[in-house]
Amino acid sequence: MGRYWEAFVQFLKEYSMTKAGEALRNVDWAQVLHQPVFWIAATLFLGWVVWKKAFKSLLVVCSAVGFILLLQHTLPPAGQPLTLEKLVPFAVGCLGILAVNVYFLIIRSG
Repeated sequence: MGRYWEAFVQFLKEYSMTKAGEALRNVDWAQVLHQPVFWIAATLFLGWVVWKKAFKSLLVVCSAVGFILLLQHTLPPAGQPLTLEKLVPFAVGCLGILAVNVYFLIIRSG
C-alpha cells in the first residue's frame, strides 16, 4: 500500500496535463479489477449508498467513471492532434453525462 501512496504523491508533485492523460490512457482495467483493495472500496461504497439511500452520490461516481472511460477512449496520445472522429464522440459523451446529471441532480431533485 505504501508503494501506491508514494506513486500517487510523486504523480501529484510532477502534475501536468500531458502526464495525466498518459497515465489515464495507460490504466489497465483488468489489473484494477483484480485488486482486492478496489473490491473492498467498491463494496463499502455501495453498502453506504444503500444504507444511506445516497443514490445521488452513486450517480456522481458513475458519471466520473464514465468520463474517465470516455477520456481514455477518445483522447489521442500526447503530441498528436485531436481529430474530428475523436472530438465528436467526446462531445456527445460529455453532453450525455451532463444531461443525465442535470436531470437527476437538478430537475428531479426531490
